[in-house]
Amino acid sequence: MDFAVWCGYKYLNGGPGSTAFLYVNEKHFNLEPALAGWFGYVKEKQFDMSLEFEHSANAGGWQISSPAILSSAPLEASLQVTLEAGIEAIREKSLRMTSYLMHLVDEQLSQGPYSFSIGTPKEDERRGGHVAIEHEEGLRVGEALRSRGVIPDFRPPNILRIAPIPLYNTYHEIWQVVRHLKDIIDKREYERFSKERQAIS
Repeated sequence: MDFAVWCGYKYLNGGPGSTAFLYVNEKHFNLEPALAGWFGYVKEKQFDMSLEFEHSANAGGWQISSPAILSSAPLEASLQVTLEAGIEAIREKSLRMTSYLMHLVDEQLSQGPYSFSIGTPKEDERRGGHVAIEHEEGLRVGEALRSRGVIPDFRPPNILRIAPIPLYNTYHEIWQVVRHLKDIIDKREYERFSKERQAIS
């Protein structure tokens, strides 16, 4: 692998604006990044105030600016829990949870009047940690879910992303989400919500 990037805000519970992560294969350490920032400067000279940029010849050279300390602080505990649980065990449970969610949607919500469908690949090796559930009223169904205490992501034009977190969500909670979706359609509850997308949906 040459490069990888990932965020700390969702699965590591850092919240919006949390520090992101970057992996750079050592064979690229001498390449200067296109977007360079003072935090990628050679650490020993970082405060020399030189007008010439000398990037650190390692992954640190790709950093742009100071990390946000308050939103980075939760990551230490989250990373510790992740290391203790083991990424292999987390991935295995994540696949079981997303499979279960897709099974419930297919079995209980794919026919009329519900008409939900799965947009996420069924093959384990092609699936990440969330399930894309598609519905023509996805935006308003998502708002109805939010009003019930379930926080999905909405992606235009019709996708609700549900991400069961293996470290703390339960299979019962997954079942409850499907019950909520069924109830929202049965009661036409989504009709109470605007078709206008909010800033965060």
